[in-house]
Amino acid sequence: MLAWLSAVVGEALEREAGLLRVKARVLRGRIKRFEEKYGMGSGEFRERFERGELGDEEDFFVWWSLLEALSQVEKRLNSIERELQKIR
Repeated sequence: MLAWLSAVVGEALEREAGLLRVKARVLRGRIKRFEEKYGMGSGEFRERFERGELGDEEDFFVWWSLLEALSQVEKRLNSIERELQKIR
């Protein structure tokens, strides 16, 4: 790849990675509030929620959605970081 193109792609990926890190930090903060409110970690919550043990409270759907969003952000960030390693 041309050096200038590699630099442009690298900068774009770095920007995207930075935005994803911010999103992940925000999501983790929101998730932590649910963990504190309900006195359980997200791993335990997910297992119990998916088994139907916690009911249909709106908070539980929001919490589950935040966990899913964080998972997607982390996957995307990992993918970008792998690509950045290739061009550095």
